[in-house]
Amino acid sequence: MGAYITCIEKERPHVPYERAVMGIRFSDYIFGTQFHPEADATGMSQHFQSEEKREMVIKNHGEAKLNSMLEHLEDPDKIHWTNKNLIPNFLNEAYSHLMVEELVEA
Repeated sequence: MGAYITCIEKERPHVPYERAVMGIRFSDYIFGTQFHPEADATGMSQHFQSEEKREMVIKNHGEAKLNSMLEHLEDPDKIHWTNKNLIPNFLNEAYSHLMVEELVEA
């Protein structure tokens, strides 16, 4: 198909699982991810203010995981980096490609 892996899960030596594929580019304009690059730290923080959401995470993953998730919302190398880089770069590249195609066709 010509698809390629763009990112894999970080190494987690404390779990017995293979590293998961986290992103695949299927074509110039189709990109699949196992994370939410559109997520923003403020919105996610508000999402986890709901007692129902907090309880669900604690029930399924434990309080330590909830705390870790909340800490990651403030880490500039996580969601903030993705918002500043992944989506804008993808959109800029796609736009530039479309503009070149339009010029070639003109």
